[in-house]
Amino acid sequence: MKQIKKLLTILSVLAIICVNMPIIHAEDDNTQKGEGDLLQQILDRGELIVGTSPDFPPMEFIDTTKTGQDQYVGCDIELAKYIADSLGVKLTIKAMDFDAVLASVTTKQIDLAITGITKTPAREDSMEMSDSYFDEEGESGWQGILIKEDKKDVYTSLDTLKGKKIAVQAGSLQDLYVSEQLPDAKKQYITQLNDAIELLNNGTVDAVATAYGTGQDFVKQKSGLYIGEELLFTLNKDYTGNRIGIPKGETALLYRVNDIIKDVKDKHLYEEWYQTALNYDKQKIEGNYLQRVAQIFSIYWPKFLTGLAATLGLALITVIGGTLLGTILALVKLSKNKFVKFLSSAYVEIIRGTPLLLQLWLFVTIFAMFGNDQMIVSVITALVINSSAYVAEIIRGGIMSVDKGQWEAAKSLGMSNQHMMVKIIFPQAFKTILPSLGNEFIMMVKETSLASTFYIGELMTANNVVKTATYFSLNN
Repeated sequence: MKQIKKLLTILSVLAIICVNMPIIHAEDDNTQKGEGDLLQQILDRGELIVGTSPDFPPMEFIDTTKTGQDQYVGCDIELAKYIADSLGVKLTIKAMDFDAVLASVTTKQIDLAITGITKTPAREDSMEMSDSYFDEEGESGWQGILIKEDKKDVYTSLDTLKGKKIAVQAGSLQDLYVSEQLPDAKKQYITQLNDAIELLNNGTVDAVATAYGTGQDFVKQKSGLYIGEELLFTLNKDYTGNRIGIPKGETALLYRVNDIIKDVKDKHLYEEWYQTALNYDKQKIEGNYLQRVAQIFSIYWPKFLTGLAATLGLALITVIGGTLLGTILALVKLSKNKFVKFLSSAYVEIIRGTPLLLQLWLFVTIFAMFGNDQMIVSVITALVINSSAYVAEIIRGGIMSVDKGQWEAAKSLGMSNQHMMVKIIFPQAFKTILPSLGNEFIMMVKETSLASTFYIGELMTANNVVKTATYFSLNN
């Protein structure tokens, strides 16, 4: 009898466990369970890395009166801070172009992409998409067309913009809406909305597709622009709602982020952040063109000076590093060993034959794979390697320009190859090489502008930051 009671007790306990297993499992699935270990990595390192494109007010933009991480402001930035605080880690914002943010989250160079991203089939294939974090039916979800104020009697509805030229950020939600609701429009793709405003002001485009709140912000800060409810797109429920991009397969992080978003929505925090960002006190530049230029330089000259110093420093480091590596490559190309000569020639031709921006992306990705997330290191490495290929040809050409009789004379005196190069060939070749190296330095000063894609602080980045802050470009 005792054995039967023990058996019944054991069976009862097992039955209770089996009944509750689905509940326990469901609770785990809705919290921390999921694939991927990125969430645990974030908690272990104590840092959340968020990518954003800070040219999209009121969501994310730059306050030029601040520096470092504090300069990034907007309602999306407040959301990023809230997520970091909820996870108990510090927040690191990485600024870059919009398309760079999307690429960085797919390659896991950043933990989260928070930059006004909307759900599309293509993005769902390449990354995890969080729940929407604002009221999709509210003003913060509206999308529309920004035009010049003197044209508001001409463009009175979306239909009046058929066949017109519209500036749109490549890959954005507005890109989809223009394709669907204004299929006859001619799209002018841009990477930053500030560029679109320049095109609108100089008459290159007829309108700019943008979020309604962002359009309002431009109107408030820059006279002569207009956005109204009659120029709003009809919202597609499949696209509504800004979401957070998360690396593909990181569902544990996705569940945790969705829990935090639910908390934000329950407390109506995003609406508060949105209104605060919409009313943010930005520097307003007024007057005619010369007056505005004077105001820009009187206020922002330290930022331009810092950007200029960064540009010249970057170019100098690049040319010095490129010269050292290029010299080695040039000597290898002059080698009698066919194999190493072939490798050197292949290196030079591949680097010279591919776009620098592609090389920048490649090295940023490679460095991120090995745990080095310092953009500046990746950019310098890419620039040095690019410069070395050109310098190698400059030095090789300079060496080969030395009269053949000089080589023969040195050999007849019994000089070694090393001694001959140092004492005879290089001193004569230097006169030919130096002007070309000067040209290479000038070229690298120009090429550093491509590094602004990664917001590393050079002159073009400084220009973009000032444009975002003032809605005024020196090109206007």
